[in-house]
Amino acid sequence: MALISSLRSLPKLINKDLFKQNPFKQSPFKEVTGSDLFYQLTYMSAIASSGIARNRIFQMASILPKSPAPYFERIQLLVQKMGYDYSKACNSVGLGLKSEVMASLLLRMGTAFTSGQQERDFLSEEALITGQIYEKEYERDLASLTKWTDAYAAITVSSTLIVIINMTSSLIQTMGDALLLGLVLTAAFSTAITGWVLSRAAPKEEIDLFTEEGPRAQRMALKLRYYSIAAALLACSLFWLLGLSTGWILVICALIILPLGIFSILAGQEIDRKDREFGPFLRSLGSMAVSTGTTISEASSRIDLSSFPALEGDLTRLRRRLAAAIDPELCWHKFAAETGSKLLGETVKVFNDGVKLGADPDVVAFLAADFSSRTIMLRAKRKVTASTFTWLTVIMHGVVAGLMVLVFEIVRNFVLLLQEATANLDPGSADVSQFAMPMFSTPNVEFFRVMVVAMIILFSIINAYAVNVTDGGHKTKIAFYLSLMLMLSGACMIFLPSVVEGIL
Repeated sequence: MALISSLRSLPKLINKDLFKQNPFKQSPFKEVTGSDLFYQLTYMSAIASSGIARNRIFQMASILPKSPAPYFERIQLLVQKMGYDYSKACNSVGLGLKSEVMASLLLRMGTAFTSGQQERDFLSEEALITGQIYEKEYERDLASLTKWTDAYAAITVSSTLIVIINMTSSLIQTMGDALLLGLVLTAAFSTAITGWVLSRAAPKEEIDLFTEEGPRAQRMALKLRYYSIAAALLACSLFWLLGLSTGWILVICALIILPLGIFSILAGQEIDRKDREFGPFLRSLGSMAVSTGTTISEASSRIDLSSFPALEGDLTRLRRRLAAAIDPELCWHKFAAETGSKLLGETVKVFNDGVKLGADPDVVAFLAADFSSRTIMLRAKRKVTASTFTWLTVIMHGVVAGLMVLVFEIVRNFVLLLQEATANLDPGSADVSQFAMPMFSTPNVEFFRVMVVAMIILFSIINAYAVNVTDGGHKTKIAFYLSLMLMLSGACMIFLPSVVEGIL
């Protein structure tokens, strides 16, 4: 009886020890995002449609490079090493999780397995529902992002007013440099915090791969990434030592980093076009393979590739490699790497693994294309918000930089006029004591110059970062927006002083 009691309590003890985490060891369970979970279930649904065994489904799901994979790896460990069945393992793992999304999914999965529901049916339903939930979450994030973009514009304008009011107020009453510096730092800190909030509010997704195997625009951006930054720093330092004006230095810096930004933008646009075309291509490929009863390689040779102009070159290379009897998995992997798209690579894996396991090509193509199409439509909605915010920020930065330079030049010229008028008076006359404009003070103009230049450069960096995180894509795209901001700032510093001097 003692032996039976100990055996009965063994699973409970194992379960308790299994989920007891070492406080000095990082937990394998990460935060599960909606996009990762949607992709994980789409992949599992595709391979389950081939009719493979349950343990094979969990084994392949556990090695997928996504955040939900460690949960399925834990289930597989309980089944293989501890002798659990899958329903009990799903319930045991689900009950020990802090993630409500994964806990709910695994508990439902355990219940479905207990009731005898087929894996393909359950995973297909969950993938469909999770896709709809992911769409709603993405749209909520976009709504929040839209509100924060409005707040960012308001805070940027308010920060500019702080700088302008500081300069004009110093003409009436002398303010200490420490107080002015504190107010300016507060304005800069507020703008930077709002930019950081934008990065947190924006939907998290990786769009561009930017590898050495990618298209030409991506490869050029990778090559220019380090050279452009180093060249810009070196050139700006050299011209500053030579005494060139700040405006021209900013323009030169903008021109140096502009090619990096252009190639990054072109690479992003190319990926968008390829992503839009790949879903229809997969559906055509799956339908062709089923209707003709041929292999994927033969079906691809019967499709008119001119219908997919953005992918025509990549698909032609893929067709030739498949016709040469090269391993299909290697061909598809190379195809995904050469396109440079993260979404296309994920979609290829769903399609290729499902077909390789024996699933119907049209079924797997529909699942993969549905995942791709949903993601593309959500990104299109994001583009609407991002494009509006992008050009609003660029125009706003030009206006803000122009106002700060304009007010500074007015203050500087006014102080010069005061000093010139005071110098022309006789120091011993009564005019000096009675009419030397005692209501005005003489502020530190050089400190204002440093403050205005620093704020303009800081605003350029923060605005470029805010636009980049709102738009999404690879981080090198920030070079394009930063070059626009610096070029506008330099133009304001070059032309506006002569305008003020002409007026005054």
